[in-house]
Amino acid sequence: MRLLIAGLLILAMIPIALSQTPNQKVSEASDELELKRLEDEWLSTYLRGDKATFDRIVADDFTGTDESAVLRNKTQERELVQAPPFGAIKVSLTNEDVQVRIYGDTAIVTGRIAQKAERAGQDSFSFQSRFTDTFLKRQGRWQVVARHYSRLPQERTAIKVDPKIYDAYVGDYEIAPGIVFQVSKEGDKLMGQTTGQPKAELFAESEIGFFVKGIPAQFIFVRDEKGQVARVVVLQDGRSIPLRRIK
Repeated sequence: MRLLIAGLLILAMIPIALSQTPNQKVSEASDELELKRLEDEWLSTYLRGDKATFDRIVADDFTGTDESAVLRNKTQERELVQAPPFGAIKVSLTNEDVQVRIYGDTAIVTGRIAQKAERAGQDSFSFQSRFTDTFLKRQGRWQVVARHYSRLPQERTAIKVDPKIYDAYVGDYEIAPGIVFQVSKEGDKLMGQTTGQPKAELFAESEIGFFVKGIPAQFIFVRDEKGQVARVVVLQDGRSIPLRRIK
């Protein structure tokens, strides 16, 4: 009787073992490579301002959330795709530890985004975010329909700098029409305030890089070719968001 049961179990397992043909395995391996390539292309759009590639990869019904539970649709996410003239600031974004799981026409991709900003090899700022993306294959083409990402905890250390350097940073920096990030100086402190939000102190990590306690972002003041501070680059959630100085 035991032999009979064992034989039946083996027979029952044969269809499962044969359910994935060699062609299916090849197809899945090809899809895995394609999804990793799409992740790299998508990430690069935020640095190159490549909205056409963004539109090809990101589905119209896309939704994204971060650790603050802020929800963005495709249109809102697309606004972050800009080609910032960083000048002396070199910004890099890299996908790391990317893992792909495929379930038919659905794929779950997880990984880590490493972001680094550097000025002439002297001042550098870096952080990492983890993401989970959901892709669907529609009409033979993969598109991302959802992303959740959160920034990995990082110990931030404020340093003492000469408050005189703050004078060059005071001004208004445009986030969107009618919304500005206003930078002011109060005594020996540099303050920042977004339209409709409370004012907060900007703590220096270097002479050009600052952070706000409790907010997972870095603020880098960038000068133009004339040496004037022309913009603030906000590094947040694996993205580089340039804010143009308007005042």
